[in-house]
Amino acid sequence: MIPRGKLAISFFELIGALTDCFIKKNSGELIPSQALYGKSMFCLSARTGLDLTLRTLNLVPGATVLATSINIPDMFSILKAHQLVTVPIAIDKQTLELNLQELEDAITPSCKVILIAHLFGAIANLDEVVLFAKKHQLIIIEDCAQAFNHNYKGHPATDVSLFSFGLIKTNTCLTGAMICFNNQLIFDNVKLLNQQLPVQDTKKYLGKIFKALAIKVITLKWIYTLLYITTQRLNKDFDAVLSGFTKGFPGDNVMEKIKFRPCYANLRLLYKRTHLMNDQSITDRVEVALKILDKIPMPMRIGALNQNHSHWVIPIASDNPIALITSLREKGIDATTKASSLINIMDENKAGENGDLNLEELVYVPIDETVINGLMDHGS
Repeated sequence: MIPRGKLAISFFELIGALTDCFIKKNSGELIPSQALYGKSMFCLSARTGLDLTLRTLNLVPGATVLATSINIPDMFSILKAHQLVTVPIAIDKQTLELNLQELEDAITPSCKVILIAHLFGAIANLDEVVLFAKKHQLIIIEDCAQAFNHNYKGHPATDVSLFSFGLIKTNTCLTGAMICFNNQLIFDNVKLLNQQLPVQDTKKYLGKIFKALAIKVITLKWIYTLLYITTQRLNKDFDAVLSGFTKGFPGDNVMEKIKFRPCYANLRLLYKRTHLMNDQSITDRVEVALKILDKIPMPMRIGALNQNHSHWVIPIASDNPIALITSLREKGIDATTKASSLINIMDENKAGENGDLNLEELVYVPIDETVINGLMDHGS
């Protein structure tokens, strides 16, 4: 079985992080404390970054946030916790960009913020969104959790860009995030608020390292195959078993779990993996992804017209996702509909209309050259 969800970190790096967990240093002693780019900083997660930014903005209850309709549930929960009203804006499935007409139709005097999620490794072109935001004096927050690469530091005209290094992300640090700013006032205030947070217990990070080591072992091809066969014989949901390993902040009360600073070991890995990153891994991933996509009909390709794509995952549209998954798994390729925890808060009657992205039709396939033959055999 060709596994999906291999972690983008080596055993050597994990052992180094494990060693750092036993070095007794305050998280503030990391040199430098600044992140990779000019006005930037590390924090516990992209969720933490959003929470700190909203605390800085101190919007009145009931203020409106125009947000891409698709994101992880926690981001919408954080908006709700700040007593903000989320107005979902559809995403075009070919460009993975916001529907500009919907933005215009949704604007009201209560709108204060736009929250844009870049999905699947693609970077949306925000030039027109920026003009719209300036026209209406809106703060722009980019959620780049799925789209980190050294060639993109956030749009130069947006206020805040959030980059995640959670467990399944590009260049993972198991947890942690980098926030980049183009707004000096927001940067100063967010940095101050972050410094006031308690440091997360190193034991929490130690647990994530052991989990990552376990996943590295499980995703060895022969062990992964054995796990799949075992879950099938026990009538277990294979996707549910895997998701239990990879969820970043399991359970409820997300607001309580994100209000910490990274421990020393986490910060040290964040620093090393952002400053010393080898972009070749992304280049190789894109090369394989394009070979796979070349064998897929254009209507099935998600984000086919996006010009800035690093292919963090490969989602393809299918009229019959279950049949496609079954066929690929029979060929030893672990495809799934549950490669991420994304949800769509758009009205179900509107989701998927007018070429908008519809999560219900997506199948995620591993980024591996063996997928090409499997898709061709299926007759995609």
